[in-house]
Amino acid sequence: MTITTLAICDDVLEDAQLLRDYLKKILPGAEVKLFSNGEQLINELEKKGNIYNAIFLDIHMPGRNGIETAKTVRIHDMFVPIILMSHSDEFYREAFDVYAFNYLIKPIELKTLEHVLYPLKCKWGEKDERVLHFRYRSQVYTIRHNQVTYISSSLHTVNFHMVDGRVVHCRGKLSDFTDQLENSTFLRCHQSFYVNMEEIGAMRNDSFMLKDSIIPISRSYSREAHAAYANYVKEREK
Repeated sequence: MTITTLAICDDVLEDAQLLRDYLKKILPGAEVKLFSNGEQLINELEKKGNIYNAIFLDIHMPGRNGIETAKTVRIHDMFVPIILMSHSDEFYREAFDVYAFNYLIKPIELKTLEHVLYPLKCKWGEKDERVLHFRYRSQVYTIRHNQVTYISSSLHTVNFHMVDGRVVHCRGKLSDFTDQLENSTFLRCHQSFYVNMEEIGAMRNDSFMLKDSIIPISRSYSREAHAAYANYVKEREK
C-alpha cells in the first residue's frame, strides 16, 4: 500500500504538532513532516520535487507567508491539494487564486478536519470506509460506521450510540440518514432504531442483543429484519 505523505508548514510549533496528531488519527500510518517556514518547504520541493499527497500552509508566517508559499508550490505542482490555515477569513479571495483545496479557520477541530479530508481519503484509495456526515450546532461531524453500535431517534433528535460509550446527537429524523446507511451493516429494525449488525451478539424474536443494550424489533420490521440479519450472518461465515 502506498504511504500517504503530508507536509505541514506553520511557524507555531504547538499548532503544527496538534495538526500532526489529528492527521495521524485520521490517517494512521501517514508520514507527516513539519516545516517552520515557507523557505524550508520550497527548498525541499526544489531539490526533490513534490513528494506530498497534500500540503497544509499557515498563512501568517514571517518572511514568505502562506499565500506566497502556495504560489511557489504551484510552480512545482499544479494539482497537489493545498489546505490554507488562518485565524480569520480575510484571505479567502487569495485562496481561490492559488487553487486551494480548502481553507481552515484556527483553532482547527478534529471533526472539521475529518470532514475536509474525506474526499481526499477516497481519492487515496480508502473508499471502503463508510462514514456518516452531519452538522449540529455549527459543528461538522464525520463518524465512521464502525464507531457506532446503534442509532436511535426521539423528539426530533437522532442519537448515535458510539462503541466507546459516548452518545452524539443531531436534530432530525432517522430517514435523514437513509442514503448514508444504504447497503451498509446498519439494519432498520424499528421506527426509532437502526442497529449495526457487526455489534449484534444474539437475535430474539422481538429484539437484538448487543453487549450493553437491547434493541427492539417492531412487528412492522420483524420479517425483513430477521431475514436481513440471518443473511448477514450467513455471508460472514463464508
